[in-house]
Amino acid sequence: MRREHATWIGAAVLLLAIGLAIGLRFSPPPGTSGAGSFRSWFWEYRSLDLLVQVGLIFAGALGISALLPRGSEEDE
Repeated sequence: MRREHATWIGAAVLLLAIGLAIGLRFSPPPGTSGAGSFRSWFWEYRSLDLLVQVGLIFAGALGISALLPRGSEEDE
């Protein structure tokens, strides 16, 4: 395995571990209804979700534009 692959695998595992830690932090304790849980808060306040979606769309558009070849000066 090349070093670059190991770096990407390590980054993916690190992100998954951080997500799991955040999920466990905001999950309700066993035996409770979870009325004040992160899920219910996130469902009530959708503006954060909207901002994240707009950011992801913007990042995707920038990524696609970076992949497309630039036009040569002969085309103009």
